[in-house]
Amino acid sequence: LTHEGTEQVKNAKLVLLNRDYELFKVQPNESIKNLYNRLLDITNALLGLGKVFGKHELVRKLLGCLNDEWEPKVTAIEESKDLKVMEIEELLGSLMTHEVKLNKKSTNPMEKNPREERKKDIALKSTHKEEISSDEELEEEDYVLFAKRF
Repeated sequence: LTHEGTEQVKNAKLVLLNRDYELFKVQPNESIKNLYNRLLDITNALLGLGKVFGKHELVRKLLGCLNDEWEPKVTAIEESKDLKVMEIEELLGSLMTHEVKLNKKSTNPMEKNPREERKKDIALKSTHKEEISSDEELEEEDYVLFAKRF
């Protein structure tokens, strides 16, 4: 058992960890395994400070922190499973399986997302104005004189 410090330090840590827990979201391109490990780090630290989580709280948190890409899978799990009794390992297995399918889909060049293929070509209009300096005018006159000599 480690020493957590004074009650004030313990409360400050608890506030920060609760904030991290409440704002917990999946990071761009983060794997389910890394997401779960980050969640475990936060919940274990909170557990060390006396906060206890039920199984269903962690299941709900894990489902709730996923982005829109996961929405169909989250809805399917919520409608087909009893989240109060669902084991976290079962949820992780389901999410990791879906993650493999998502990764396969994104690496398959034959199956492109229609949103990604939409490109818009645009034409830009430019104007170019040449200003001839007095030095350039002299050079042109020199060429004319040179050409007349031959």
